[in-house]
Amino acid sequence: MKGAALIITFFFSICSFLVGEEKFSPELYAFFNGTPRVPFEEEAEFFKETGYAGISQVYANGTGKKLEERVAAYEKSGVRVLSVYLSATKDPIKEEAVKGLANRGGMIELTVKKITPEVVESIRRTAMMAEGLKIKVALYPHAGNAVATMPEAMSLIGKVDHPNLGVMFNLCHFLKNEKAKDLEKVLSVAAHRLFAVSICGADIDGKSWGHLIQTLDQGNFPQIRLLKALRKMNFKGPVGLQCYAIKGDPRVNLTASMKAWRKLLEELNKGVG
Repeated sequence: MKGAALIITFFFSICSFLVGEEKFSPELYAFFNGTPRVPFEEEAEFFKETGYAGISQVYANGTGKKLEERVAAYEKSGVRVLSVYLSATKDPIKEEAVKGLANRGGMIELTVKKITPEVVESIRRTAMMAEGLKIKVALYPHAGNAVATMPEAMSLIGKVDHPNLGVMFNLCHFLKNEKAKDLEKVLSVAAHRLFAVSICGADIDGKSWGHLIQTLDQGNFPQIRLLKALRKMNFKGPVGLQCYAIKGDPRVNLTASMKAWRKLLEELNKGVG
């Protein structure tokens, strides 16, 4: 009888585990650098029809007027403007430049070309300002900058020491500057401050941007590996599609990438739920 009871207990434990496992399905946004140059309303409708959650890494100007116009157009279509793309300087980002994202789960993606005490302080003040608007600030490691790698981003986050400052993992820049074998380790170290991720098709040993930034259905980097790592760490943030300098029709490229994204999620979640 004891043996039977143990078997039954084990069976129900396994069933509970399987039922409790959730599908991994983060929202996918397209970077502004790969979008068709059309009016905001048409842009938003294209993303809605194609299946994207919206647009990310929009270039913001000083007044923020264009950002507010785009946000309004997107909200009418039921999609989102996720983030703006800015560079850290000795002067903090001004509220008027980003207020269009306020109270909408928005994000500032921040590159850092130079690190000085003044820049560190300005990033701290930017994080404080953005916190008041309920906007997150994520350092964007970029090849050639003072913050080019994930470890460099984490080091700067420690110096700034503000809870509203995190990091965005960018696959193309990671492959450019770091070792592909360290992917899981790098993500694990950043886990508590990993606010967002960007992906793209890429060649794992690529050197040029043409090899490191492709549509998601191209390249030999195993995208499923990245998604498995994110699922394992219970990542809940947004994912952006890097599109810089990809040749061809943006509509065709974005449609192909969305098809590949859905196929990846289907493969990843097979048998889950």
